[in-house]
Amino acid sequence: MRVEYKDKKLAKLCTDEREMQKKRPDLKKKLRLRIKALENSDTLGDLPNDDPGGAWHDLKGKRAGTWAGELSGNWRLVVEPTPNALNAVDVTVVDIEDYH
Repeated sequence: MRVEYKDKKLAKLCTDEREMQKKRPDLKKKLRLRIKALENSDTLGDLPNDDPGGAWHDLKGKRAGTWAGELSGNWRLVVEPTPNALNAVDVTVVDIEDYH
């Protein structure tokens, strides 16, 4: 899939090893895995099979239209697919958050 980022700050955190280590060393390993899984999957629907450790799932309620992958404990990598369908080939990383 093609992966984009909501803003430059988030892009740097998700793609720059030094930035990951500096800002979120606790999430570095899993964040790297989730980003690589996004880049290597053909479609959004392939993610659960391509990256089973990510526990990828679509979100409901006010977060409908976004998907989340597990980073650690309650922390999730939140992405927005375009179009909002299992055959989406473009995603935008919108946040890393603890929404539980």
